[in-house]
Amino acid sequence: MAQPFPRQRSQQLQVIHRAFGYAFNPGHLHLPPTTDLPAAFPQVEAPRFHYGDRLRWVPHGSATDWGMVIGQFYSFAPHSRRWQWCYLIWLDPASPSATQVRADIAWEDDLELINEQPTQ
Repeated sequence: MAQPFPRQRSQQLQVIHRAFGYAFNPGHLHLPPTTDLPAAFPQVEAPRFHYGDRLRWVPHGSATDWGMVIGQFYSFAPHSRRWQWCYLIWLDPASPSATQVRADIAWEDDLELINEQPTQ
């Protein structure tokens, strides 16, 4: 016999839900007063990167990930308090994080084109 759907979350799920919610909206991040798109949308700045571009995260030390743009979306970026482009990146198999994850997202300001010109 099927179990009835619980009316209340278990204690474990309540803790996970609170931790998950905090991770995506800690108090120091300022969300917009509304979730509406900017008034000028879709006449906003063009995305800097395009499908198929090879990008890497701007390095902050010696290790960084890289891959190819396979998607993009326009969203509010709490860290910069403005709307901007976010990209879905398919990680290169040789990228350091590729053993744990195949794709990741990143804000436009956190990415740069990979210089694919041959070195001499």
